[in-house]
Amino acid sequence: MSVVAVGTFMGTLDQGAVRIALPHLGQVFQVSPDNIVWVSLIYLLGGTGLMLTLGRVGDAFGRKRLYTSGLVIFSLGLGLCSLAKSLIQLVMFRLVQAVGSAMTVATGNAILTSSFPTEERGKALGIMEAVVGVGLLSGPALGGLLLDSLGWRSIFYLRLPIGIIAAIMAWTLLKEPSSRPEQKFDLLGAATLFFALTCLLLSINRGQSWGWISPWVIGLGVMGLLLLFSFLIVEWKASQPVLDLRLYQSRLFSAASGSHVFMSMANATLGFLLPFYLIQGLGFSASKAGLLLVAAPAISLMVSPLSGRLSDKLGTFSLCASGLALVAVGIFLLGSLGANASVGAIVFYLAILGAGVWLFVSPNTSAILGSVPSERLGTASAMVGTLRQIGMSVGLAIAGSVFAVRQLFHTTQLTSQGLLEDAVQKLSTVSGFHDASFVALAIALIGLVASLLRGRR
Repeated sequence: MSVVAVGTFMGTLDQGAVRIALPHLGQVFQVSPDNIVWVSLIYLLGGTGLMLTLGRVGDAFGRKRLYTSGLVIFSLGLGLCSLAKSLIQLVMFRLVQAVGSAMTVATGNAILTSSFPTEERGKALGIMEAVVGVGLLSGPALGGLLLDSLGWRSIFYLRLPIGIIAAIMAWTLLKEPSSRPEQKFDLLGAATLFFALTCLLLSINRGQSWGWISPWVIGLGVMGLLLLFSFLIVEWKASQPVLDLRLYQSRLFSAASGSHVFMSMANATLGFLLPFYLIQGLGFSASKAGLLLVAAPAISLMVSPLSGRLSDKLGTFSLCASGLALVAVGIFLLGSLGANASVGAIVFYLAILGAGVWLFVSPNTSAILGSVPSERLGTASAMVGTLRQIGMSVGLAIAGSVFAVRQLFHTTQLTSQGLLEDAVQKLSTVSGFHDASFVALAIALIGLVASLLRGRR
């Protein structure tokens, strides 16, 4: 439990800690938001392409080896990130981190499940959910404090000793199971998905910089679509696919999975935008912004267990629809905030958003898993995580592109009015945040429609 808890905590802490540093990193490397978004985007892409395949590798060749190696690689990535001299180096080193994180996440729950007797597994997994919540809570707050006091490199190097200790604990304490099932690896499917998403996201992300009708942008978009079509063919023929397309023959599974993707897109879009709004738009310190961003995950710790129990009594349909409606309301309210927003309003609107997300997540996951035969629960469970990663990746790419385009537009407009540079940056950031947040709102509403289409049965 301790070994898996440390690895899980490091992974969830990383997301919030790095996200709060993105505005500062953009200034350090002197790049626009659609460039700096790749610090987070590459991390999600690595996990999307590798997670399911690595889970099967662990089953076949040993979970202890894979988990321990993942901690070592993740720690190596932390050290390299702290030494990065350019944005390209930082993005490449984040990919190293992503590989290590995917190795630990893919095997962590499997290690727990095999280590505890049946009557204690629920308690063990419940404790791990609490660890995830603590990681999400502490990430933005700790990242902001480190950023203000010791600089951005400390976000990476101060976690390095924890990773080394965790790797030593894993190698010392974990044991391999006596028997391992035979596994087939859909390496072709995983690679095709990774490159398809990379091409599509690059096409979306680089449109502003290279021109939307440039040969590179159009070529990447076409290549991404062709690879995505090839991926569907590969998955239909694979015996153990990354995404089991046969499950989508169920209307409930298809609609619930679609709404899960759109909710992840909307949440990731707003999650990327908020640090820019709070730090560059309102002038808050990274520490203060990090503490404010704790509001949404804090609410989740209270709402998520309650929504799970309510779904057992009331069913999942009404809770999922209500959750997505609250997400839409939270995004609308946050997107309406101006340059003089109060802390109380920000926290309250973030709480509405957090309540909506976690009112939706548990019942919707339950609906997805309840729509498949028992022998395919493992596949469906892994697909939920993959779909979430895909949604977050697409959401980040859209957020970075739209925010960069609209911020540049407003900067040009405000500069022509003769405003001072500081005022231009502040107001253009706020206006760009408004525009991009309403894109997130549209995505959330599409997710709500998808959730309603699944029906009550």
